[in-house]
Amino acid sequence: MQIVIQGAGRGIGHAMAKQAMAAGATQLILTARHPARTAAFRDLPPSDLVHWVKMDFLDPPSITVAATDIINKMPRIDRLVMVAGVLRDDVTQPEKRLADIDPNALHHSYQINAIGPILLVKSLWPALRQPHPLVVASLSARVGSIADNRLGGWYGYRASKAALNQLSHTAAIELARYNPESCMVTLHPGTVDTDLSRPFQKKDANTPPFSADHSAAQLWHVMDHLRPAQTGGFFAYDGRSIPF
Repeated sequence: MQIVIQGAGRGIGHAMAKQAMAAGATQLILTARHPARTAAFRDLPPSDLVHWVKMDFLDPPSITVAATDIINKMPRIDRLVMVAGVLRDDVTQPEKRLADIDPNALHHSYQINAIGPILLVKSLWPALRQPHPLVVASLSARVGSIADNRLGGWYGYRASKAALNQLSHTAAIELARYNPESCMVTLHPGTVDTDLSRPFQKKDANTPPFSADHSAAQLWHVMDHLRPAQTGGFFAYDGRSIPF
């Protein structure tokens, strides 16, 4: 299986890369903003099997350049996994109130959580559209579900993940016209003990967060069992469908 994992430098992306290796990947392309600086690069150094490509969702031209490199190395992709996501960094914070919304922070969230993934799909289109069994999965979040939103807040993160769900769903419809064996979905990984969620984990929570390895294993199992009829869907780590 020929696999591409975006955002493989740390966290769930690193864990996904290890899952790909365990699943017997015949060729594995991993991306990161600065590959050589990551723990995953040291764990899975470049080899005949593993290739690293520099790419940053905040830099759209880098997506195009990286995709060209990927297609040259891998003209046909069997599984594309995109894990990038931002909830809090030096640009954006989860908004508690409408008054907290900042347009620059919103754009930042959309660029990483929604625009970047769909631009990568667009740039890799020649390797995805040819008829062959294919899974394309982007990590979303349950809070991106409009139907499931009962608490409010977190405007930018919720909205950008909802946008990702819609962009993925729409692209899945188009992709199926060219590659009826494809299945393109968004996935909710659960609450995972990563840099993204750690500041918001409740110490007294009844259910502790998943480790990155555990979440990746569950998501990989879900992807292994996806079928073309499920394309365009939004699924949790346990395989259950989540309403948009």
